[in-house]
Amino acid sequence: MINLNRCIFVLVQVLAMLGYSVSGSAQTDPYPARPVKIIVPFGPGGSADMLARVLGEGLAKEFGQSFQIENKAGATGVIGTTEVARAKPDGHTLLLGFDGTLTITPFIQKNVNFNASKDFAPISKLTDVAFVVVVNPSIPVKNIKELVQYSKANPGKLSYASPGVGSTAHMLGEQLRLDGGLDWVHIPYGGSGSGKFIVDVIGGSTPAAVISIAVAAASVREGKVLGVGVPSSQVNSALPNVPTFGQVGFERFNVASWFALLAPLGTPDHIVKRLNAEVAKVLATDAFKARMAIAGMDVTPSTPTELAQLIASDLKKWEKVAERIPKTE
Repeated sequence: MINLNRCIFVLVQVLAMLGYSVSGSAQTDPYPARPVKIIVPFGPGGSADMLARVLGEGLAKEFGQSFQIENKAGATGVIGTTEVARAKPDGHTLLLGFDGTLTITPFIQKNVNFNASKDFAPISKLTDVAFVVVVNPSIPVKNIKELVQYSKANPGKLSYASPGVGSTAHMLGEQLRLDGGLDWVHIPYGGSGSGKFIVDVIGGSTPAAVISIAVAAASVREGKVLGVGVPSSQVNSALPNVPTFGQVGFERFNVASWFALLAPLGTPDHIVKRLNAEVAKVLATDAFKARMAIAGMDVTPSTPTELAQLIASDLKKWEKVAERIPKTE
């Protein structure tokens, strides 16, 4: 005669070995269990939006689940970034993080209610955005060192444009101004996507600009503006004839903007690790690299630890510059 209790015991043991509880449900809930939201803290159509959508397409294929892009623009990225910081940490709400919002805005803008190092679980760095300093061709300089010397010799004559207050480009310009004792006047524009301020540099109403290479490269190659320096240790392939800052002794000003993927703090480690692994697969594809190259971005994946270290380093670096710049509302 079959011992019913013994059969039940054996069945429970078998289910446990297969990863199930006695109720028949998995011990670890499958991820993702539903569509995942990637919050982009800027409006549609820009580089952040494009990056998120290409990344989301790749992750959807890897996970077999939808990754939906939601644009939550406002307050230079603070609104969308704060929403993710307060979201449920289950891996179903992610942030397309921007270095300017995460590591600069808290020092520039009042009433920022998140801490980049304490409110997020870093997943992976995604891309770098390279900059170039450009001037109107009428300014008689060939590199960034000569531009600084020209500014000192002609006080009150130089202003520079950037995508906006608190942008990485703005902070680079302020670092140059403060360290060099210059009287540069900052002219903030409403983002670089429209390319309006490169038009103003071409026309001469704005003498200089710190701008992404993606926006400026064509105008530099056509001779409409003069590229005087790339703040990088390496010559940029898009502008091989533009000298780097390091080539004229300005190594300490090497700066690039970056995008990264983050989750709310408390997101389970196994979800963060899996997201990191799947992001790395997407970033390694030729299709992804090609899309980013068109947008002027370099693909730069990282581990979660490396991204956390980058955030901490940038916070420390930009705080020193930002404390000398008045905060905005």
